[in-house]
Amino acid sequence: MATKQFALEAGGPPRLEFEWGMFWRNFTVSLDGKVVDTVEGGASALKKGVKVTLPDRTVLEVQLQSGVLSAELAVKRNGLPLPGSSTDPEQQIKTAAYMLYFLAGLNTLLGVVAMVLGSEEMDALGLGIGSIVFGALVAVFGFFTYRATRFGPILATLLYIGDTVVTLMDSIDAGGKPNIVGFIIRVYIVVTLVKAAQAAGELKRREQENAGVSLQP
Repeated sequence: MATKQFALEAGGPPRLEFEWGMFWRNFTVSLDGKVVDTVEGGASALKKGVKVTLPDRTVLEVQLQSGVLSAELAVKRNGLPLPGSSTDPEQQIKTAAYMLYFLAGLNTLLGVVAMVLGSEEMDALGLGIGSIVFGALVAVFGFFTYRATRFGPILATLLYIGDTVVTLMDSIDAGGKPNIVGFIIRVYIVVTLVKAAQAAGELKRREQENAGVSLQP
């Protein structure tokens, strides 16, 4: 059985727990250790979205969102995303930032290995000092993404779109076939970054609204 826990409010304890079996069957919703409801129908039912009324009369909306290389739970309580769910702006920003840090470390490592080994094959793949510079640039974008700025993920998106186009053109010019798996991974990266840019904009909007409310007499 797989499980996932959520807090009902930011910084709160993980009171809400989801538990499910293979193919998302027997999806159980529990609050403070007590079962509230069980959703039958597996993945097909969750993809349509389900609503569960909690003991405090608030309504929980749960939907399984399947994307590129991922399947995530979008969870809302009275229309607002729960902290840590796939629709939570802060979680989307953290996911994108951690992904960029990982990619930065991977590119840097491959670049260092290529320079140490002096491999012609790795050099032909564009690995080496270029990978190290690319990794450093991605790390910078990761830092600004984590700080919830919009330009961090936007610039990272442009970087990966440009790199994808160049890679495809080089593959075609060389008479080879495009790497489908690599292309799918890049699409996942771009989608994650676009979500982070939108999330940063949403957080900025909330800050402005809260500032406006606090200024009212």
